[in-house]
Amino acid sequence: MKRSDRITAVVILTAVVLVVVSWIVMHRTRGTVAFVYVDGKVVATVDLTLREPQTLPITGMLGPLVVAADGKGSIRVVESTCPDQICVHTVPARSPGDQIICVPNRMVIIIEGKGTNIDALTQ
Repeated sequence: MKRSDRITAVVILTAVVLVVVSWIVMHRTRGTVAFVYVDGKVVATVDLTLREPQTLPITGMLGPLVVAADGKGSIRVVESTCPDQICVHTVPARSPGDQIICVPNRMVIIIEGKGTNIDALTQ
């Protein structure tokens, strides 16, 4: 096999992988409801189909958190009292099965809705 044949095969394989990944990402469904849990108990339910932004003050184990839905189907943690702020820097959750977790505050946000039967995507 010549070097140009190998390069062509790699280019074609890369193109196929990119098409498959982009198709999967484009066809992910959006979640309809977000449940906010603190210490295993549901403290808030957020309807992600509403077209208006929502802000929810939540009380975690370490203190207050602010959770915001953007009105476009996603939710995120805006402010937290945890030391590392990992939950604040997490990508907004929008698809069924997505989660945002703040371990120090024992807070979990889980998105539910009709899924696409995709277990996970690697980024």
